[in-house]
Amino acid sequence: MAEPKNETSALHAERRAFRFGRIRLAFFTSATSKGLGLLVQLLAVPFAIKALGAERFGVYTMLVSALVWIDLGRFGIGPGLTRGLVVAWNQDDRKTEQALFSSAFFLLTTTSIAIGGLFAMTFWLGALPLDVLFGTAAVQYRSEIEVGGFVVVLFFMAQIVFSAGEAARSAYQEDYVNNTMNGFGNLLAVGLVFSVATFWPTIQGFAIAIFGSLALSKGLNFGLLLGKSRSYLWPRWQRVNRHTLKPLLNSSLAFWVIQLATLMIQNFSLVQLGALTDPQAMVPFAVLFRFLQLLSTVVLMITMPLWPAITDAVVRKDHEWIRHSYWRLLRVVMIYSVGVAIAVGWAGQHLISLWVGAIHLEGELCIVLGIYFIIWMWNHSHTVVLFGLGRLWPMAFTLLGEGVAVLVLGWLLTPRLGILGMALSLCIAGLATSAGILPMLVRSRIEGTNEELQILLSSNDVTEREKHV
Repeated sequence: MAEPKNETSALHAERRAFRFGRIRLAFFTSATSKGLGLLVQLLAVPFAIKALGAERFGVYTMLVSALVWIDLGRFGIGPGLTRGLVVAWNQDDRKTEQALFSSAFFLLTTTSIAIGGLFAMTFWLGALPLDVLFGTAAVQYRSEIEVGGFVVVLFFMAQIVFSAGEAARSAYQEDYVNNTMNGFGNLLAVGLVFSVATFWPTIQGFAIAIFGSLALSKGLNFGLLLGKSRSYLWPRWQRVNRHTLKPLLNSSLAFWVIQLATLMIQNFSLVQLGALTDPQAMVPFAVLFRFLQLLSTVVLMITMPLWPAITDAVVRKDHEWIRHSYWRLLRVVMIYSVGVAIAVGWAGQHLISLWVGAIHLEGELCIVLGIYFIIWMWNHSHTVVLFGLGRLWPMAFTLLGEGVAVLVLGWLLTPRLGILGMALSLCIAGLATSAGILPMLVRSRIEGTNEELQILLSSNDVTEREKHV
């Protein structure tokens, strides 16, 4: 009995080295890519405020936040595809890989076209009055909003289709390629943002500079995947079958609910804030919140490649590696997030002034959003681990509850407390729901047996997987 155990230990050690190497490579390439992305945002926000003015910048922020819902058109298929490909790849099942990719590609293409048609019938053709979404103060910018909205939607549609390539890269633990291509897109965006701010300071100009660059880089990544590294994945309609489609849709739907909840918390709350106050009044909140989003990319550099690696470890029954990775992630993320919260609470006004210039921030807002950053990163860390473990639906309903709580509390508190009310809504909702439930879900699964983990990812027994997801 000792020999099989030693052989298993050797295989675990070899695979751990592979996972660690790919995560480390993904981290360093992500640092470069995110660094360029940070540069884009550091330049784009002050350039946009200066070129557009505070009110038009507020309209631009609301426009992007309102249209981010289009990203729901992926229906969680990207993460669902990643998850399915990880299992098929580890089981050396190329036919399932091909069927999964083809199914995902045609689903994403169909939904992208449908979204474009829906947008044309509602937003662009005027079926939904602009003052309903942006308030009466924004109606004077109707032309820019309509053209800018069309540009954002067009590039979002392209990104939906191309996301299949990024999902496949993540499954094969090639996030370093995704990061490299995103770095190229960010580098292109730097030049375009400067040009737009100088020669064409419009809402649609900034939309093209930022979203067009992202769509181009993702398209190139998609082409290189199919044309060079994994040509056997070329999508074909004949490869789509219900045996592959059913489990893909099952897991993708859970990811979609999670995505919807995230948009409610981080994007729809901004639209609600602008509607309850006005585009100009929400600028201090929007700028500080965007600053925290940029700081969160440091955590994303670790977590993005981690969850497919956890799935890989689940398939290979490397339970100890999962446990170790979870506790190590929590230590690193909490030390970082507490440091950010202290810096923002103590010197938020100074940091934002250095970044975008003269925008006044109340000290209370800096403290509350700093505290929210800790809650946000705590919840995010557990979400990522649950992604890898396959505990999807309990997590989805928990996050959806948080999203609903944010919007309800925002509706109650913002008219009374202004932008501080929305910051408090984020904190209260995050603490009351996800901050307590998500850790319980993680620890209940980690303390289980390897066999229980394996059930969640068995690609050969669809009934068992649906029963336990």
